[in-house]
Parts: sequence; structure tokens; C-alpha cells
Amino acid sequence: MKKYRVIVCSNSAIDYLDYPKDIDVFRSKIHFGDESYNDFTELSAKDFYQRISEHPNDIPKTSYVSLGYVTEHLEALQKEGYTDCLVITIAKPLSGLHDAIKHLSKDMKIKVHVYDSKTLAYPESHMAIQAYQMFKLGANLKEVLSVLDFIRDHNKMYFAVDTLLYLVKNGRLSKLSGTLGTFLKIKPVLTLDSEGKVQTLEKIRTTKKSLMRIVELYLEDTKDKDVITFISHAHNDQAVKEITDMVKKVYPEREIISTYLTPVVGAHCGPKAIAIGYIQKQ
Repeated sequence: MKKYRVIVCSNSAIDYLDYPKDIDVFRSKIHFGDESYNDFTELSAKDFYQRISEHPNDIPKTSYVSLGYVTEHLEALQKEGYTDCLVITIAKPLSGLHDAIKHLSKDMKIKVHVYDSKTLAYPESHMAIQAYQMFKLGANLKEVLSVLDFIRDHNKMYFAVDTLLYLVKNGRLSKLSGTLGTFLKIKPVLTLDSEGKVQTLEKIRTTKKSLMRIVELYLEDTKDKDVITFISHAHNDQAVKEITDMVKKVYPEREIISTYLTPVVGAHCGPKAIAIGYIQKQ
């Protein structure tokens, strides 16, 4: 009989939600020079964003979970009687985690199913929670993957970032037009494409206008749709309130889930970044 374990990477920010604690988390690392911290357990989002706000020239680096830890963890699960595990990862264009685990798992006794979420943050954590709940109810892998595919194909998020410095320094944004100095003066609106790659949609001059624009895009997409709405932010409570107020003026009954962008994601988008997004319900 199959026994499944669900694992998700910390880029999902699942730690900031109320989630079943027997969903495992593969934690990425944040590096400030010679200092290294495990995402969430050793460096919280609040402390991380305070640090980079106070020291804007100290650009952090990131790395995914060590493969030695992954191997040990999977071997321990196999000894506990698990036959299969489903590992949900951040989008492949944003990290080498998916391919690394897929390659490593070929030699494991436990069957490892590596799933590219093609996203990050709340939609990724939502996938993990849905998969966990379905397995608990007796669903098989094919049924679970069908639901994850629907979530993956029916979610979208729009980011307003205060600076492109972190995305550029960490190599997550390419093909920039103009000089870096020019880009750092604007408040760009970003999204992820269908494969999870960062795209610049618009270049806006003020923070207020960029916030208004991401809400406009969200409202255009979700008109007459039944959706789960979420806000993910880099410790930007004021922007969360402003965006929530704008959405509530149009859809007063919509529930809005607000959570952090975890430090590893924040290392790329920088302080004050914020995203509004949705997952269409089946």
C-alpha cells in the first residue's frame, strides 16, 4: 500500500500560514558574507527585511537546501515506511532545486515525485496543503497531480517592487533595456510567465501608482470569477492595507489572505516589495 509524504520548499512561505506540520519543508539558505541562515528557522521575514533596509548595500545571496540533507531526510522517510514523497518546488527558472532533487532521487529507494510549481509564495504553499489533504482522504498520485496542474494553470500574481537592485544583483532579471541606473529610478510592475520566469510588465514612476496598477491588473483578471485572493509582501503592512482597501471597494465580500514573502524570495525582490494574486477555484 502506498504511503505518501508531502514536501515543499521554503520559498512557498508555508511557515507563515497555519499548515499541517507533517508537511516537510526543504529550507533554503540566506548568506550575508560569511554568515548563513536557514530560511525562517534561523532568520524570520521581519528580521530579514529590517536588516536589508538598514544595510541596503549588503546584498544577500541564497542557495537551496543541501543535497546531503535531502538525501538523509528521504532515507529517514523510507525507514519510517513511506513509499512515495511528492516534492513541490519553486519555479525552475528561479532555482536549480527542482532538477537537483530529480537527479538525486534516481538512486533513492523511496519513490520521489518532483513537481515544478512554476510559481512561488502562496500558490506553492496552497499546492502543498491541497496535496496533503487529498492524500489524507485517500486520493492517488494521479488525482493529486491533476488538482495541482489546475492550480498551476489558474493562478497569477503581480508584483510591485521598490527597486530592481536585488533582482539584478542576484541574476533573476535579464534582458534589461537601458542602464541599471535608469531602472533603479522606477517602480516596475512584474509578474511570472507560464514557466515561472520573471517578466517586467510596466515601468511606473511612483510607488502609489505601481500599487494601483497591480490591483487594476488583478481586478481585470478576476472579474466575474470565483477566486482565492492573496497578498504576499516584504514586510510592507501599509501597502497591504492600501491594496486590501482597494480590492474591498470592488469586492467587499472577498476574503484576502495576507502573508510574507519569505527571506529567500526577499533577497531577490528587496524591501517593500508586494504582490497581489489569485488562484481560480475549480
